[in-house]
Amino acid sequence: MKYILNRKTIDKIFEVGVVIKSFFGFFEILTGIVFAISGKAIVSNLLLWLTQQEVSEDPHDSIANYIISVANNYSEGSYIFSILYLIFHGFVNIFLAIALLKNKIWAYPWALSGFSIFTIYQIYRYFHTYSPVLLLLTFFDIFIITIVWLEYRKYYNKKKILG
Repeated sequence: MKYILNRKTIDKIFEVGVVIKSFFGFFEILTGIVFAISGKAIVSNLLLWLTQQEVSEDPHDSIANYIISVANNYSEGSYIFSILYLIFHGFVNIFLAIALLKNKIWAYPWALSGFSIFTIYQIYRYFHTYSPVLLLLTFFDIFIITIVWLEYRKYYNKKKILG
C-alpha cells in the first residue's frame, strides 16, 4: 500500500466525479426551466412550503431559516439571473464533462478555467449569503478541479515523454 491514490484509482475517481458533475449540470438546466415556467411567486411559495415542517419542529434551524429568507427576499432581477445562471452553468458543465469523458485534450484547460471561474464566483456568493449548500458545492467543485488537473497532468506528462 505504497500509494493510496494510484493512477487507476485517480482515473476512476475522475470518471465518477465528471459524471456527477454532468448530472449536476442536467439538474441545473431542469431547475432553471422549472423556475422559468413556474414563475417567481410559485418558486417562493414552494421554498416556504418545503421548509414549513422543519421550522415547526425546530424554529432555530439555520438552513430552513436561510431558505425562508431567500424566498421572502427574492427580487425579480434575482429570479431572472437565477434562471439564466442555472441554465448556462448547467450547459457548460455538461458540455465540458462530455468532452472530458471523451478524453478531448483541449477540454482539460477549458474545464480547469471554466470550473475555476464558476468556483470563484461561488466563493464570492458564499460570502454574501453564507449558504451551506453553496459551500458544499464549492468544495465539490474544488475537488473536481483537482482531479481534472491530475488527469490533465497525466496526459501532458505522457505527451512530453512520447514527444
